[in-house]
Amino acid sequence: MSKFLFISLFFIYTGYLNAKNIDKLVWPEAPDKARIEFVKIATNPADFEVEKGFFSKIFDFVVGEESITLSSPFGIYAKKQRVYVTDATSKNVYIFDKSEDETIIIEGSDKEIFLNPIDVVCDSKGKIYISDSIRAKIYVFKRDGEFDYAISSKFFKRPVGIAVNYDENKLYIVDAVASQIHVTTLKGKFLYSIGGFGNGDGEFNRPTFIAKDVIGNIYVTDSMNHRVQVLNKEGKYLYKFGHLGKSIGSFASPRGIALDKNNNIYVSDTMFNNIQIFNKKGELLMVFGGYGNAKGRFSLAEDIYILENGTIYITDTSNKRVQIFKLLDID
Repeated sequence: MSKFLFISLFFIYTGYLNAKNIDKLVWPEAPDKARIEFVKIATNPADFEVEKGFFSKIFDFVVGEESITLSSPFGIYAKKQRVYVTDATSKNVYIFDKSEDETIIIEGSDKEIFLNPIDVVCDSKGKIYISDSIRAKIYVFKRDGEFDYAISSKFFKRPVGIAVNYDENKLYIVDAVASQIHVTTLKGKFLYSIGGFGNGDGEFNRPTFIAKDVIGNIYVTDSMNHRVQVLNKEGKYLYKFGHLGKSIGSFASPRGIALDKNNNIYVSDTMFNNIQIFNKKGELLMVFGGYGNAKGRFSLAEDIYILENGTIYITDTSNKRVQIFKLLDID
């Protein structure tokens, strides 16, 4: 991965290759070994390989087809053959299920519609957890999209990113206004909060998204402190990386965060409209993206999720799409 540090500064920053000269859109450019390949753009169920069956098509013909198109995709999560996307404009959460050839739309609980669904994750049993920053709740649904229960607390002010610790049955809830990470059980019992407002180690300023590694450490985009902070599963500060700046390796507005199978850390930046990749020490490996609406370019790159097989999903919010990439030659 160290070879990434030697690629041309132009292509490191823009991350965009001239498609006229190559068959595939990859990063970095030759002669360096390609590490990431563009796969496709997804805006509707067909793009997520969800195809309607014969009887569904007949029903649509008779009563009129219900068109589903992403308008402001924000949070994203994937598991096996399912992709989960929150949409800020429609205020829905979409589940694109390739194995069942169906799209499930979740609009809220039995009594409340979503006002601002932000992030979505699943636990080991397939239950779905969705944060709503305006209602200040986490809504929990069964695998089929049926509402189960809601998690709320007097400590919740504006919950945004969420993550699940499967081994300990804990839910981590990023609170942008409180500048804390709240921890509850998966059933909703409040346990404790991590951090508080500030710029010291273990303090936050408008944090946004969160990711977890295989040993339980949590990675938080501390957005207005322009950095990433890494904590252990109990919330003890471990280290940080990043700072405010205009050069590669620095941040303007870090948002989405995810880890690949090699434990490299991917961070989106809504101001730079790029994805920066760091190793576990916080050292920059490579960058791809840049502003625009072409393949591999972004307009408000928000959330990131990476499957174990190397498939990378990124919500490209203002371009009204999800971009899908593939990590090549993963170990």
